[in-house]
Order: sequence, then structure tokens, then C-alpha cells
Amino acid sequence: METMARQLSQQTLERIVDRLGLEEVTAAQGPFLELVSPAFGNAVIGAMRLWRGGALSKMVYVGMTVPAIGLDSHMIFAFAAPDSPAPNFTLDSVCAESPEDGEQYAFHLDLIPKCDLGVNHAYLRRVYQPLSGVRERLLESGGTRPAHLSTTQWAIMSPWMLARRASPEAFRERVFPAVEAYLSHWFGLLESEPDDISGEIFGVAGAAREAAGRAMIFNREIDPVWAKVDRMLGEETSARILAVLRNLEIETAP
Repeated sequence: METMARQLSQQTLERIVDRLGLEEVTAAQGPFLELVSPAFGNAVIGAMRLWRGGALSKMVYVGMTVPAIGLDSHMIFAFAAPDSPAPNFTLDSVCAESPEDGEQYAFHLDLIPKCDLGVNHAYLRRVYQPLSGVRERLLESGGTRPAHLSTTQWAIMSPWMLARRASPEAFRERVFPAVEAYLSHWFGLLESEPDDISGEIFGVAGAAREAAGRAMIFNREIDPVWAKVDRMLGEETSARILAVLRNLEIETAP
């Protein structure tokens, strides 16, 4: 399935790898981990890929394509170093295709904060307020509607998170530019770390908060998507993906 979800994800990956000079961690015969689906005759339906280097602890990509059910799903998490105040970048882009509705898209885009925004005005002002116009224009432009996330899921991300379903036209014309704007802003934060966010941050920050945040974001009890991953890949592979996402160390390829 050559969908716009794949196109958006791949061009975003390439931009990050090239801009930050990342090195891919691979197994002997290919990507870090091939994703095999017992539910679909043990077919290889995708891969988990892993990069290291630059200003990042690591970047993780998980892609799954299952034409039999019209699914094309691509997830990126790029983790800044725990001692950096720069947020983590995330993008999910998904295409669901059916004979009745054709291609329909969904996406999740955010810069995940490294501190409590409610008590860190300078951080909020520098990291997030420049994105307000981008976010508002997408929400007001039509062609998208809210994705189904719980209040808890909203609470553990940033208020600037965009999680929407989109028509093909809106995905092409509005989502692509929004992703580019968030990504470009994130590059600037990684590369400059200005004084107003790299100085003192109130409350819990650094590696301890980073670990606690990942434990909530990548949590079966909070995010129901992992039950779907279990059904497609089996619980063992699903648990392996969760472990890689929760741990900022660079794993050895299986």
C-alpha cells in the first residue's frame, strides 16, 4: 500500500536522519526487528527500526502494512537526550482503506514536554506558543475531526498535540504542512537550547521525569492501541516494542 501515510512518515524520517546525522541500528539481515503476524499466516507485515546519534538518545519507527484489512500504519518517536530540555517529537500517520469509504487518514503529532507546563511559563512560551498558529489553522480549516483519545491520553501529552482523523484532501493539503512546521520548530529547539529553557526548570525534570513519562505514554492500561498490536503481532513482539520505547538505552538487534 503506497499511501500518503507512508509518504509522510518516510519523508519525516529522512529529514530527521539527514538533519541530525543519525546512524541506523540494524540486525544482520535488515531492520532492527521484522514484525511477523501470526494473525495473518506469519507474514512479515512491517518492521521496527532504530537510530542513534546526534542530539537524540534514539529514534524508533514502527510500521505495519496489512492490505487484507486495509491498514497502513507508521509511528515515529524521536527522543531527545534526557538532560536536554528539548521535547520529544512524535508522529503517527495511518491510512485505513475500505471498499465503502476508500482511503481515510488519521494522525497524531506532538512535541512531548520535559516538564510540567503549568509551572514553567518560560518553557511553555519558548517551546509551544510558536506552534499555536499552526495548530489553530489546522483545527479551523475543515476536513479533519477529533480522534478518539481518552482524557488520560490527552493529559500526558502536550496541549498542542494534534490527534485527528482527516479526509485524503485535508491530509495532503493541511497535515503535511503542519508536520513540517512542528518538525522545523523542533529542530530549532534541539540545535539552540536557548537560555530561557535550558536554565532552571521548576519541578521534576531530567532523566527521572523522562522515564516516568515514557512509562505512562507506552502503557497498555492507558493506550488501547497495544491490545490491537497484541492481536496482530502476538504479546511477545508487542512487549518487545514497548520495552524499546520505554528504555532510552540503545538495544542490541536480535
